[in-house]
Amino acid sequence: MGERETRTTYLVLGTARSGSTLLCQALAGSGVAGDPKEFFGAKLAMWMQRWDAHAPDAFVDRLIRERSTPNGVFGAKLLWRQLLGFEAYCRQFPAYADLSRAEIFDRLFPNLRYVWITRDDKARQAISYWKARESGVWGQRGPRPTVPLKTPEFDYAGIDNLLQTVLKEEAAIDRFCAESCIVPHRVAYERLARDYAPTTRALLSFLGIPDADTLTIADPRTQKLADAESDAWATRFREMQAAVAAGGADQNP
Repeated sequence: MGERETRTTYLVLGTARSGSTLLCQALAGSGVAGDPKEFFGAKLAMWMQRWDAHAPDAFVDRLIRERSTPNGVFGAKLLWRQLLGFEAYCRQFPAYADLSRAEIFDRLFPNLRYVWITRDDKARQAISYWKARESGVWGQRGPRPTVPLKTPEFDYAGIDNLLQTVLKEEAAIDRFCAESCIVPHRVAYERLARDYAPTTRALLSFLGIPDADTLTIADPRTQKLADAESDAWATRFREMQAAVAAGGADQNP
């Protein structure tokens, strides 16, 4: 049996502000589940250039070697738009051009498993998305607050547009899994935030990690960005959403 066949790999699917960063930090902090980051996002070309690995199989093989934990487990976070982008890149190569989407990833990642993180409160997800995009603050780790590029202002249309984006992307993930007969391990952000260690251990068990239920799970590094303003925005958004549904109220009165 070759080295690839002895490895476990997984992809964390999600949408923006779904809680994927918190989940991936939990997995990385366990010390037995790789270092799941956005390897297929904005820095993809940089890593391909640095490693001189431009074919999909060469890049993924190098990535797995570099970012697996000693037990042979590798993980990556793959937001839906990143999945589509990497799929399109792979299809430029004859070996992948005629494969289905699931077949492409199965060929690249040995013993592949899927994790799907969602957020029950989609309004709050869209608000978080809007505030992060407008302020430039996508996370907070240290004791000092990150200085925003600008102070975001409530915008019903802007938030609702991001809400529709999230809903469309989640529907696409659902179709992908259903059409490919993939049964992902589902994680809800709200449960992860409430029961951080037990939820993480359950996921590690799904990945086949031995003695997952006894592992120590470190506290999260990411600090919650939602505040009283977020609460007020959520209430305002839902009230306006109901008014628009009832009769087309003006946006941002």
